[in-house]
Amino acid sequence: MSLASPDGRDDPIGRDDVVAMLAAFGSREPRQVDEVVGSLELTWLLTEVEQRYGVVLDLSDEDLDRMVTVTVATEVLREALVGSAGHA
Repeated sequence: MSLASPDGRDDPIGRDDVVAMLAAFGSREPRQVDEVVGSLELTWLLTEVEQRYGVVLDLSDEDLDRMVTVTVATEVLREALVGSAGHA
């Protein structure tokens, strides 16, 4: 089973998706989202991903520690979503 994005793309999550979810935290425009992800933003992002994709993320402490930038957060979430599809 493959996990597509909510808008039908084959890639489950991309940078634009992550930026859009982070922008919703604090009602910002996507262009106002910094590359660095704060701890509250990360909590928000993980909750949004779980709700949007209908999954429960089981990330390691190492994964969470790595998710300090939008770029790395996107990579970790993509890996987690692809992994969760393989276990469905």
